[in-house]
Amino acid sequence: MREKLYPPRTPEVWRARATCRSCGACCRATEMILTLSDVRRLEALGYRREEFAVKKGDHYVLRNVSGVCYFYDERSKMCRVYDYRPIGCSLYPIVIDARTGELLLDSFCPISRETTVDELKKARRYAKLILAELRWREGSDNREC
Repeated sequence: MREKLYPPRTPEVWRARATCRSCGACCRATEMILTLSDVRRLEALGYRREEFAVKKGDHYVLRNVSGVCYFYDERSKMCRVYDYRPIGCSLYPIVIDARTGELLLDSFCPISRETTVDELKKARRYAKLILAELRWREGSDNREC
């Protein structure tokens, strides 16, 4: 019997998701880090890892096709896997610097200027979970990914 695939719970970081401008800035030239959970969830949807991910150092990032995320639909201006998107996409415009593990605000996003200190604090908790899954601290090469 096949296990039912549930979308990940979107982090309770944002006070109102309606502030998103649906401009697609977050999907252009993305270097979004993928956790093992992200990769497995997207593979469970029927996508092959080599279709949507690129190995970068000791982790995977979302693949860009013609300058946009593999999952971004230019015509509809929507993500094809929105309900199953990577946890990092859920946190955007807060991003994790892959080199340092620091949280940064991506100024290319129109709502980055509206992000509150409280939202940054909440995002920090999720970033710690992401970094733990990526095995940052142990220096693992994420072989199982």
